[in-house]
Amino acid sequence: MISIAEILKLEYKQIWLCISGFLGTVGAGFLIVLLFKPEFIEKYDIFKLLVLSLALTLPLLPINAVTTAFLYDPLPDDCKNETARNVDITKGALGLNAVVIYSSLLICYFRSLDFKWFFGIVLGMEIVMLLLSMFVWRSLKTDKK
Repeated sequence: MISIAEILKLEYKQIWLCISGFLGTVGAGFLIVLLFKPEFIEKYDIFKLLVLSLALTLPLLPINAVTTAFLYDPLPDDCKNETARNVDITKGALGLNAVVIYSSLLICYFRSLDFKWFFGIVLGMEIVMLLLSMFVWRSLKTDKK
């Protein structure tokens, strides 16, 4: 069992990683289930909902990690440790995951769209963000030279 003293010893980066991890995976997936299949909330237990939420959101994480890595590359590296840099990229990917899913959910909610539309909106946003991040990375690389 985790004590309060152990929680208070956490650094701010660890806390933000946990928050962005929850918002980018479990929270977003739960809202997808709540919007498109609300009967699953009553039907399944917490563990099954957790696995379903993760299954809905984790496939986007590698794409968002690549997008974030493109955007993070030209920035000055404030950490000497490669692990800390990878944690920052992961945190950015989780945040990007949350932004894409929550904005797509808002569009589907207010326009009363079904899951196929949600999937298309998410896919379109992911492709556009990946292409934009590659364009920004390329233009910043050519500006350095």
